[in-house]
Amino acid sequence: MSPFDLIARDVAVDFPHAEILVEKSESPTGIHYLNIRLNNIEVTVESVGERIGVSAFDSSSDPLDGLFGKPDEWYSDHKAAFHRIASLLLEQRNTRPPVATIAKVRQERGISQEAISEQLDVRQATYSKLERRADVKISSLRRVVEAMGGKLLIQAIFPDTGDVRELTFK
Repeated sequence: MSPFDLIARDVAVDFPHAEILVEKSESPTGIHYLNIRLNNIEVTVESVGERIGVSAFDSSSDPLDGLFGKPDEWYSDHKAAFHRIASLLLEQRNTRPPVATIAKVRQERGISQEAISEQLDVRQATYSKLERRADVKISSLRRVVEAMGGKLLIQAIFPDTGDVRELTFK
């Protein structure tokens, strides 16, 4: 049994209530697809040779979300891929973090502009302008995120290889 077939079998056994669609290429070098929907999460699996790509997204979002793009994560071991798929289905999580503006993150964390501007030692009007800017310096963004109690991470994602790197600045 191929690694792809093992994953499809294990998903069907462990998630009997999931909707599962399997599309296998007739070519031995072709791409095989596995779509799994459970509650509000859809996981797409793409198998190319020994490599297994995984993406998960909220199925209530745009119906084309997740289609036609490269997988978010790549695995060379089918067991590792299956465990990640199971984790995404059980936790109802996406492989991509949600996109949000600085203002939205601040509001979700229940922090006022006044509180942030006080921590940054700037006027509230100055901070308000920063939230509305389309282009913000990385150092300013880092200070804002830290003032909200977080840590800023910047990643470079290379879909052709599945390589993800955290970038640092010195």
